[in-house]
Amino acid sequence: MSQNFDSLFKHNIERHHYQKNKAASLSPLQIMIWPTFSGLSDFEKQFADRLAEQGYAVTAIDLYGHGQNPQDFPDKRAKMGALLADAESLHALQQELTQQARQGDSAVVHIGFCLGGRLALEAGLHFTETLGAASFHGVMSFYRAQSPEQANQKVKLMIMNGYQDPLVSDEDAQSAKQYWSSLGIDFQFFDFGNTVHSFMLPSANNPDQSSLYNPLVAQRGFSYLMNFLAELH
Repeated sequence: MSQNFDSLFKHNIERHHYQKNKAASLSPLQIMIWPTFSGLSDFEKQFADRLAEQGYAVTAIDLYGHGQNPQDFPDKRAKMGALLADAESLHALQQELTQQARQGDSAVVHIGFCLGGRLALEAGLHFTETLGAASFHGVMSFYRAQSPEQANQKVKLMIMNGYQDPLVSDEDAQSAKQYWSSLGIDFQFFDFGNTVHSFMLPSANNPDQSSLYNPLVAQRGFSYLMNFLAELH
Protein backbone atom coordinates (compact mmCIF):
# COMPACT_ATOMS: atom_id res chain seq x y z
CA MET A 1 0.00 0.00 0.00
CA SER A 2 1.20 3.50 -0.71
CA GLN A 3 1.76 5.98 2.07
CA ASN A 4 -0.83 8.26 0.52
CA PHE A 5 -3.45 5.49 0.59
CA ASP A 6 -2.63 4.62 4.18
CA SER A 7 -2.80 8.24 5.31
CA LEU A 8 -6.18 8.72 3.64
CA PHE A 9 -7.86 5.48 4.62
CA LYS A 10 -5.94 3.71 7.40
CA HIS A 11 -3.70 5.79 9.68
CA ASN A 12 -5.43 7.55 12.58
CA ILE A 13 -8.87 6.85 11.11
CA GLU A 14 -11.64 6.27 13.65
CA ARG A 15 -14.52 4.35 12.12
CA HIS A 16 -18.06 4.11 13.46
CA HIS A 17 -19.73 1.32 11.50
CA TYR A 18 -23.53 1.34 11.79
CA GLN A 19 -24.66 -2.09 12.97
CA LYS A 20 -28.19 -3.42 13.28
CA ASN A 21 -29.77 -6.64 14.58
CA LYS A 22 -29.04 -7.73 18.13
CA ALA A 23 -29.73 -11.38 17.30
CA ALA A 24 -26.87 -11.57 14.81
CA SER A 25 -26.17 -15.20 15.64
CA LEU A 26 -29.64 -16.10 14.32
CA SER A 27 -29.37 -14.13 11.11
CA PRO A 28 -29.14 -16.26 7.97
CA LEU A 29 -26.86 -13.69 6.33
CA GLN A 30 -24.33 -11.01 7.29
CA ILE A 31 -24.99 -8.00 5.06
CA MET A 32 -22.38 -5.30 4.43
CA ILE A 33 -23.56 -2.01 2.92
CA TRP A 34 -21.00 0.08 1.04
CA PRO A 35 -21.83 3.79 0.71
CA THR A 36 -21.75 6.24 -2.17
CA PHE A 37 -18.70 8.41 -2.79
CA SER A 38 -20.10 10.79 -0.16
CA GLY A 39 -19.32 8.28 2.58
CA LEU A 40 -21.59 6.80 5.24
CA SER A 41 -24.79 8.83 5.53
CA ASP A 42 -28.34 8.61 6.86
CA PHE A 43 -29.37 6.96 3.60
CA GLU A 44 -27.20 3.86 4.17
CA LYS A 45 -28.20 3.76 7.85
CA GLN A 46 -31.89 3.85 6.98
CA PHE A 47 -31.38 1.16 4.36
CA ALA A 48 -29.65 -0.95 7.02
CA ASP A 49 -32.65 -0.43 9.29
CA ARG A 50 -35.00 -1.71 6.57
CA LEU A 51 -32.93 -4.85 6.04
CA ALA A 52 -32.63 -5.48 9.78
CA GLU A 53 -36.42 -5.36 10.01
CA GLN A 54 -36.39 -8.35 7.64
CA GLY A 55 -34.29 -10.32 10.11
CA TYR A 56 -30.79 -9.79 8.75
CA ALA A 57 -27.66 -8.74 10.60
CA VAL A 58 -26.57 -5.60 8.76
CA THR A 59 -23.58 -3.27 8.90
CA ALA A 60 -23.34 -0.01 6.98
CA ILE A 61 -19.62 0.48 6.48
CA ASP A 62 -17.99 3.71 7.60
CA LEU A 63 -15.76 3.82 4.55
CA TYR A 64 -13.81 7.03 5.18
CA GLY A 65 -13.94 7.28 8.96
CA HIS A 66 -15.69 9.49 11.47
CA GLY A 67 -15.58 13.13 10.40
CA GLN A 68 -13.67 12.28 7.19
CA ASN A 69 -16.46 12.35 4.59
CA PRO A 70 -15.65 14.69 1.68
CA GLN A 71 -18.05 17.62 1.41
CA ASP A 72 -17.97 18.93 -2.16
CA PHE A 73 -17.98 17.24 -5.55
CA PRO A 74 -14.29 17.74 -6.45
CA ASP A 75 -13.20 16.33 -3.07
CA LYS A 76 -15.54 13.38 -3.45
CA ARG A 77 -14.15 12.61 -6.89
CA ALA A 78 -10.59 12.93 -5.67
CA LYS A 79 -11.08 10.69 -2.65
CA MET A 80 -12.87 8.09 -4.73
CA GLY A 81 -10.04 8.16 -7.24
CA ALA A 82 -7.45 7.60 -4.53
CA LEU A 83 -9.49 4.73 -3.10
CA LEU A 84 -9.79 2.94 -6.44
CA ALA A 85 -6.30 3.63 -7.78
CA ASP A 86 -4.74 0.30 -6.77
CA ALA A 87 -6.49 -3.07 -6.62
CA GLU A 88 -4.31 -4.60 -3.90
CA SER A 89 -4.71 -1.64 -1.55
CA LEU A 90 -8.44 -1.41 -2.18
CA HIS A 91 -9.11 -5.09 -1.59
CA ALA A 92 -6.97 -5.22 1.54
CA LEU A 93 -8.93 -2.30 3.00
CA GLN A 94 -12.25 -3.88 2.06
CA GLN A 95 -11.22 -7.16 3.70
CA GLU A 96 -10.16 -5.33 6.86
CA LEU A 97 -13.42 -3.39 7.10
CA THR A 98 -15.49 -6.48 6.40
CA GLN A 99 -13.79 -8.35 9.23
CA GLN A 100 -14.36 -5.39 11.56
CA ALA A 101 -18.04 -5.32 10.65
CA ARG A 102 -18.89 -9.02 10.87
CA GLN A 103 -21.37 -9.82 13.62
CA GLY A 104 -21.33 -13.60 13.41
CA ASP A 105 -20.45 -16.63 11.33
CA SER A 106 -23.24 -16.43 8.76
CA ALA A 107 -22.45 -16.09 5.07
CA VAL A 108 -21.55 -12.58 3.86
CA VAL A 109 -23.47 -10.57 1.27
CA HIS A 110 -22.24 -7.19 0.02
CA ILE A 111 -24.61 -4.43 -1.13
CA GLY A 112 -23.66 -0.99 -2.38
CA PHE A 113 -24.77 2.21 -4.07
CA CYS A 114 -22.86 4.16 -6.74
CA LEU A 115 -19.21 3.82 -5.64
CA GLY A 116 -20.49 1.29 -3.12
CA GLY A 117 -22.07 -0.69 -5.94
CA ARG A 118 -18.67 -1.17 -7.49
CA LEU A 119 -17.21 -2.04 -4.07
CA ALA A 120 -19.89 -4.69 -3.61
CA LEU A 121 -18.94 -6.19 -6.98
CA GLU A 122 -15.24 -6.07 -6.03
CA ALA A 123 -15.96 -7.98 -2.82
CA GLY A 124 -18.18 -10.45 -4.61
CA LEU A 125 -15.61 -11.27 -7.26
CA HIS A 126 -12.43 -11.24 -5.17
CA PHE A 127 -13.41 -12.50 -1.69
CA THR A 128 -14.08 -16.23 -1.58
CA GLU A 129 -16.19 -15.96 1.58
CA THR A 130 -18.75 -13.77 -0.22
CA LEU A 131 -21.99 -15.58 -1.00
CA GLY A 132 -23.66 -12.77 -2.93
CA ALA A 133 -23.30 -9.15 -4.02
CA ALA A 134 -25.84 -6.58 -5.16
CA SER A 135 -25.02 -3.32 -6.92
CA PHE A 136 -27.37 -0.35 -7.24
CA HIS A 137 -26.31 2.14 -9.94
CA GLY A 138 -22.69 1.04 -9.61
CA VAL A 139 -20.13 1.40 -12.39
CA MET A 140 -18.83 -1.66 -14.24
CA SER A 141 -15.14 -0.75 -14.13
CA PHE A 142 -14.39 -3.21 -11.31
CA TYR A 143 -11.02 -4.95 -11.22
CA ARG A 144 -11.02 -8.27 -13.02
CA ALA A 145 -9.36 -11.24 -11.34
CA GLN A 146 -5.79 -12.00 -12.45
CA SER A 147 -6.89 -15.51 -13.40
CA PRO A 148 -10.15 -17.48 -13.39
CA GLU A 149 -8.84 -19.57 -10.51
CA GLN A 150 -8.49 -16.43 -8.37
CA ALA A 151 -12.08 -15.33 -8.96
CA ASN A 152 -14.90 -16.22 -6.59
CA GLN A 153 -16.82 -18.16 -9.22
CA LYS A 154 -19.48 -19.37 -6.76
CA VAL A 155 -20.76 -15.88 -6.00
CA LYS A 156 -24.25 -14.80 -7.06
CA LEU A 157 -24.55 -11.25 -8.39
CA MET A 158 -27.45 -8.87 -8.88
CA ILE A 159 -26.93 -5.60 -10.73
CA MET A 160 -29.60 -2.88 -10.87
CA ASN A 161 -28.83 -0.22 -13.41
CA GLY A 162 -30.53 2.84 -14.83
CA TYR A 163 -30.57 2.35 -18.58
CA GLN A 164 -29.97 6.08 -19.12
CA ASP A 165 -27.12 6.23 -16.57
CA PRO A 166 -24.22 7.90 -18.44
CA LEU A 167 -21.72 6.26 -16.07
CA VAL A 168 -22.55 2.80 -17.44
CA SER A 169 -22.27 2.58 -21.21
CA ASP A 170 -23.76 -0.28 -23.19
CA GLU A 171 -20.20 -1.39 -23.91
CA ASP A 172 -19.28 -1.43 -20.22
CA ALA A 173 -22.39 -3.39 -19.32
CA GLN A 174 -21.83 -5.91 -22.09
CA SER A 175 -18.17 -6.33 -21.17
CA ALA A 176 -19.08 -7.08 -17.55
CA LYS A 177 -21.74 -9.59 -18.56
CA GLN A 178 -19.34 -11.36 -20.92
CA TYR A 179 -16.70 -11.48 -18.21
CA TRP A 180 -19.02 -12.98 -15.60
CA SER A 181 -20.33 -15.44 -18.18
CA SER A 182 -16.78 -16.56 -18.99
CA LEU A 183 -16.36 -17.45 -15.31
CA GLY A 184 -19.67 -19.25 -15.07
CA ILE A 185 -20.93 -16.77 -12.46
CA ASP A 186 -24.65 -16.67 -11.70
CA PHE A 187 -25.65 -13.05 -12.34
CA GLN A 188 -28.81 -11.02 -12.87
CA PHE A 189 -28.63 -7.66 -14.63
CA PHE A 190 -31.65 -5.36 -14.53
CA ASP A 191 -31.89 -2.28 -16.73
CA PHE A 192 -34.57 0.16 -15.61
CA GLY A 193 -35.95 2.32 -18.42
CA ASN A 194 -36.33 6.09 -18.09
CA THR A 195 -33.88 5.92 -15.18
CA VAL A 196 -30.54 7.63 -14.62
CA HIS A 197 -27.86 7.53 -11.92
CA SER A 198 -28.63 7.55 -8.16
CA PHE A 199 -32.20 6.31 -8.61
CA MET A 200 -32.25 4.83 -5.09
CA LEU A 201 -31.24 8.06 -3.31
CA PRO A 202 -34.12 10.34 -2.21
CA SER A 203 -31.66 13.26 -2.06
CA ALA A 204 -30.66 12.91 -5.73
CA ASN A 205 -32.20 15.84 -7.62
CA ASN A 206 -29.83 16.92 -10.37
CA PRO A 207 -31.35 15.88 -13.69
CA ASP A 208 -28.93 18.09 -15.63
CA GLN A 209 -26.16 15.81 -14.37
CA SER A 210 -28.24 12.65 -14.93
CA SER A 211 -28.61 12.05 -11.20
CA LEU A 212 -32.23 11.69 -10.08
CA TYR A 213 -34.24 9.73 -7.54
CA ASN A 214 -36.88 7.44 -9.03
CA PRO A 215 -39.27 6.30 -6.29
CA LEU A 216 -40.98 3.63 -8.40
CA VAL A 217 -37.67 2.09 -9.44
CA ALA A 218 -36.36 2.38 -5.88
CA GLN A 219 -39.36 0.38 -4.69
CA ARG A 220 -38.79 -2.21 -7.40
CA GLY A 221 -35.10 -2.40 -6.55
CA PHE A 222 -35.78 -3.11 -2.89
CA SER A 223 -38.32 -5.78 -3.81
CA TYR A 224 -35.85 -7.45 -6.18
CA LEU A 225 -33.21 -7.33 -3.47
CA MET A 226 -35.51 -9.10 -1.01
CA ASN A 227 -36.04 -11.92 -3.50
CA PHE A 228 -32.30 -12.13 -4.14
CA LEU A 229 -31.48 -12.36 -0.42
CA ALA A 230 -34.17 -14.99 0.15
CA GLU A 231 -32.62 -17.07 -2.63
CA LEU A 232 -29.24 -16.99 -0.89
CA HIS A 233 -30.37 -18.76 2.28
